[in-house]
Amino acid sequence: MGDYTKLTHDDTQEILSIYGRSGLQELHPLSLGISNSNYKVVTSSGNLLLKVSNDKNLDELREEMELLKLLGNKGFQYSLMPYKTKQDELTYEYGDLYGVIFPFVDGIPPGPSDQSCFEIGKGLARLHNTELTTEEFKTLRNHEKVGFGAKEILAYSKSSSCPQDFKDTFQILFPHQLTWFIDHSWDKGIIHGDLYIDNSMFSDNQLKVILDFEQGGIGEFILDLGITISGCCLEKGQINQGLVQSLVKGYQEHRKLTTYERQNLADSILLGLMSISLWRIKRFKDKNMNPIMANSYQELLLRACCFREQFKSEPLL
Repeated sequence: MGDYTKLTHDDTQEILSIYGRSGLQELHPLSLGISNSNYKVVTSSGNLLLKVSNDKNLDELREEMELLKLLGNKGFQYSLMPYKTKQDELTYEYGDLYGVIFPFVDGIPPGPSDQSCFEIGKGLARLHNTELTTEEFKTLRNHEKVGFGAKEILAYSKSSSCPQDFKDTFQILFPHQLTWFIDHSWDKGIIHGDLYIDNSMFSDNQLKVILDFEQGGIGEFILDLGITISGCCLEKGQINQGLVQSLVKGYQEHRKLTTYERQNLADSILLGLMSISLWRIKRFKDKNMNPIMANSYQELLLRACCFREQFKSEPLL
């Protein structure tokens, strides 16, 4: 979460009025994140989390809120349910700004540990276990609409706009052009698409909430698991085998991996690193959202190469 858009006290009160709320007492910008400006709003009736979207368009934001609404209605315990406006909308529009308001949840992002990875693994599996009707499966957006799956990564690696270091790393990691992933029919359902450790909040060493479903949608569970491991199971910037095992142990308390998923877990972690690397290229290099982060994708390319060298001759689990 971050505060790229600077809201005044008057701005905030006007946004609250869209929800039929008043009694603004304090406004505190929050300093984490990439794609949103976030504020803790203290009112006479309680605390709120106010988000201004800085990256997604309004349709994408509405789709994300519909996903969160569905998860709330399904009883998924780790997602936030957006408040509705007086017009029964899940998003607000105020001048050129648009965003959402959530209940404010106290908690902190955890450091990587066996306990935090175990808890995140359990939460991810519960998300993947969300049962969907045929109609819900058809109407929810696909992850590829807002994130990057195997086909998108493969196509980008062959494009003229792809940085050479991304091309080279892709060829090293996936000389067979991801046929192992693209040609297989993987189990699918709701995925998060970006469950790095700072997208979780903990209280008393227990997972309390999973944040930022902006890349959420229908996708392959194994890709989501690979992304999550690549952003949670880290020690000194590199993937730690013990933490991976803790996360997978937590995951399998609620959803057992198939034999093929276990066999391809290491490659799925590499795919997850390439997925978020491409996301960073699109946000920071192409869109120039944050020039300081323009080459941050290279950190993930290096992590992928180090992981491949570490586990190419020994089992991960």
